[in-house]
Amino acid sequence: MTIKLENLSKYEDELWLCARCGDCSLADKTVASNRDVYLPCAIKNVLGFEAYASRGRIMIMNDLLTERLPLDNDIRDWAYTCTTCKNCMETCTATADGINLPDMMEALRKDLVANNFDMPKHREIEASINEFGNPYKEPADKRLALFGKREWPETAPVIYYVGCTSSYREKGIAKTTIELFDKLGVDYTVLPNEQCCGSVLLRLGRTKSFARLTKSNLEQMKAAGAETIVTACAGCFRTWKVDVPKEGFEYDFDILHIAEYLDRLIQEGKAAFESPKSITVTYHDPCHLGRHAEVYEAPRRVIEAVENVTLIEMETNKRYAHCCGSGGGVKGSYGELADEVAGNRMKEAQETGASLLVTACPFCHRGLEDGGRSIESDLPVVDLTEFILPFVKQVKKKKAVTESPLKKKFMEYLGNHPLIFDGLKKGAVIDYDLEGDRFHVLVTGRNEIQVNPVRAENPDVELLFAPKAVEELITYNSEGEYAARFGFLFKEPTDEKWIKFVLRLNIVKLLMKGYRKFAQKAGLL
Repeated sequence: MTIKLENLSKYEDELWLCARCGDCSLADKTVASNRDVYLPCAIKNVLGFEAYASRGRIMIMNDLLTERLPLDNDIRDWAYTCTTCKNCMETCTATADGINLPDMMEALRKDLVANNFDMPKHREIEASINEFGNPYKEPADKRLALFGKREWPETAPVIYYVGCTSSYREKGIAKTTIELFDKLGVDYTVLPNEQCCGSVLLRLGRTKSFARLTKSNLEQMKAAGAETIVTACAGCFRTWKVDVPKEGFEYDFDILHIAEYLDRLIQEGKAAFESPKSITVTYHDPCHLGRHAEVYEAPRRVIEAVENVTLIEMETNKRYAHCCGSGGGVKGSYGELADEVAGNRMKEAQETGASLLVTACPFCHRGLEDGGRSIESDLPVVDLTEFILPFVKQVKKKKAVTESPLKKKFMEYLGNHPLIFDGLKKGAVIDYDLEGDRFHVLVTGRNEIQVNPVRAENPDVELLFAPKAVEELITYNSEGEYAARFGFLFKEPTDEKWIKFVLRLNIVKLLMKGYRKFAQKAGLL
């Protein structure tokens, strides 16, 4: 039988960019310039062998293309151990964006299916989606049964796209979302014949039915007069936000994750939340929502908008958050492996001392709960919707927010000294944190900036300042003096005067955005 790797061969040139440095599996805070990263590959952290990290996977795929290795069932079994979480891309510096291992693994899986090296379990999933519209072999006419005999409007500006997992397995998330929308007075409906979004098919390399599913859902969305599609499933969100346009489909409505939609309602003064007692929580970033769709701050803003709630970050978070182990088909293919990965993430959550772990994805919710049981953890895991529902309160007229005098002075100072940001490319974003009081600077052109009084959505760098450090910095008249003192306070901190930073992009991306010039002025390079 002639073996063709038509999909993987498209990445042949990119595969050779790997310098085998090992950051994709070995990076830690020491070598990663103060990024919240530690041993990024959650699968390799469990299985141990280099073949399961990006570097090893790239070497194996190179050998497949050069026919040093045959395509067989062993390769098939290995290929489906990758969660395609994208953490390796964030640490990779071979290119600005990192070598795209997730797309390569999905390309290889397409080739495995095309050459009949596929898993029987995956054939069953595809057959179930084709017959029932979901991967769980559940009757299509029971999809909305969890909501009772409710009559749904034929049209509404907001469509709640429920998703298969919330409809049939994690029903609490779907019920909570509906109850939350009702309490907040949202004008919404659901699709009468919702079909699977097709995410699982894309991850498994079985793409034939994706177009049919997408067309069916799009037709229903348009018929319902949709202006905004909201989903509480990170996998569905990534599919609609990223994959559907990538596959050539167009739509004229907004796609929002429930975290983004709630954040919008809070910002517009249409939603408010208050816990009756103090709670400390930590948050797990779903890979589909975070690294694949760039949504990091919205869920955090929603959590922090609940009065009497404190958010504590895990050791790895945002771009470098460890995967829960449920993505890329791993949960369905290798359940015990997924549980071990999730168990490691649960240990990380426990180390924060939080009383609750919040996430924003039904797959993560199920996976983390299973992982918790595997290590006998008593840390509760809740979805974001389940977390905030009990805390809904009546919206009162917003009080005028009083800006911190020091924050206001710092913002004015930076606004009057745009040359501090000389060399930065348009679109560069820096977040400033003065003991929790946040604002950000956006570079809009050559020596042109906007100083915004709120935290940035996806900053390149987060800068943290002691108040005394800011009080000194804003006394300097020249940008050169500011930069020099900035560098000194970073390198020679005291208890009263210090500066810290967290890099949210890899070094290659930061250099391409022009951060070298300030770093040199500050004596950091």
